[in-house]
Amino acid sequence: MKTKQVLAVMITSLFLLYGCSNNEDSVEESGLASKASESKSSVINQTYPQAQAEVLETFGAIAQSITAGAGKGYYGEFMDQLISFHAYGDKFVEFNGGQSFDSSGNEHNERQLFGEDLEENGVIQFAAKEGTLKVAVYYGNVANLTFTSDFILMHKVHGKITVNNLITLLFVKTKGKWKMVHEHHSGVNVEESESASKASLSKSSVIDQTYSQAQQEVLETFGAIAQSITAGAGHGYDGEYMDQLISFHAYGDKFTEFNGGQSFDSAGNEHNERQLFGEDIEIDGVIQFAPIEGTLKVAVYYGNVANLTFTSDFILMHKVHGKITVNNLITLLFVKTKGEWKMVHEHHSPLNN
Repeated sequence: MKTKQVLAVMITSLFLLYGCSNNEDSVEESGLASKASESKSSVINQTYPQAQAEVLETFGAIAQSITAGAGKGYYGEFMDQLISFHAYGDKFVEFNGGQSFDSSGNEHNERQLFGEDLEENGVIQFAAKEGTLKVAVYYGNVANLTFTSDFILMHKVHGKITVNNLITLLFVKTKGKWKMVHEHHSGVNVEESESASKASLSKSSVIDQTYSQAQQEVLETFGAIAQSITAGAGHGYDGEYMDQLISFHAYGDKFTEFNGGQSFDSAGNEHNERQLFGEDIEIDGVIQFAPIEGTLKVAVYYGNVANLTFTSDFILMHKVHGKITVNNLITLLFVKTKGEWKMVHEHHSPLNN
């Protein structure tokens, strides 16, 4: 049983949703409204239905390649097709199974799992848990897809496996096609519910352009967030700096936080941050708020959407638990709106040491 549980974590490179196009955005926003949260704007809340439909069509095509290629070889035709849906390069990061992978690591994981480790025709079910699927499109050309997986697979060694994970997939439209540029997979809290690919996408200006000014702006925003957390630590749920912290978010129907094996909406995220930093931490209890050296990346797409990824090295003084070190794999998605960078999605999962 333990082996199967470990495998279920590791195979979270299952990133596809098949037959999900009929699911609706049914995550409801609860009533807590931040005093400092940003009012709704067209940039944050515009739905872009055509782009959403295109992303879902891309999912269907990916699902077909996985289903058709299951167990038919590492370099099988359908594995090549699967890899072609990614836009690999220096910006690409996968967080999975408590580890971080680059482009070549992601490609190996997916070819190995789907092409080699599964039984032939071993994909029994690819689905999202009802009501969990969101496709949030920004500026019409960047799409963040989040959902809780409900996958059933036949593994050659471990037999039938069910995979329930919180999954973030970031897509960018380039040369008229939607390509994956980031994946973050982590286990659901059930109590709450090395070579380049033959078919990989060649580099393009859309995917690889650095947008140095935007990167700098995002890093400055991240620094301001850290300052508000540090200054407000232990000074109250509704303290001045907690209001400031919340103001860096763009809450609304598109917002999702994955954290601690659970999914939270805007109100849940706001409560979590005010409670932890304003109430649960000792006064001035942020000893260190930094990424582990060499892990911080800021990937900007089209100049107005930025994906910040890093492994945290936080040290906090907790009122109950004392000194705590937090080493997590963290994804923070930012969108530029009204001249400011705002967080629209967070995904946190523990680092596998």
